[in-house]
Amino acid sequence: MNKLVSFGVGIIHGIAGPGGILGVIPAIHLGGVKAAFYLVSFCFTSVLVMALFAGCWGHTTSKLANTKSLQFKMNIFSSFLSIAVGLLWCVLIYLGKLGDYFD
Repeated sequence: MNKLVSFGVGIIHGIAGPGGILGVIPAIHLGGVKAAFYLVSFCFTSVLVMALFAGCWGHTTSKLANTKSLQFKMNIFSSFLSIAVGLLWCVLIYLGKLGDYFD
């Protein structure tokens, strides 16, 4: 069940991620069939990569955690790591520094 949930979260994240904006900008310049192909490819790849990453992370952490206590601690660590990355992303956007690190 955990693998299925991880896979589902990856799919939802791939669909809803902020990278969608980056997918639209090049498509505007392509126009027509090229733009449609680009957008479909971008969406498919985003969903696939996010789902695979979430599934691999879930599989790896479940194999490393051989006790319920350790598994719970790894889940908490993963959750806090996700929150920290999200907060860092928001702070960098607010400060106008995101482009300095991710250009």
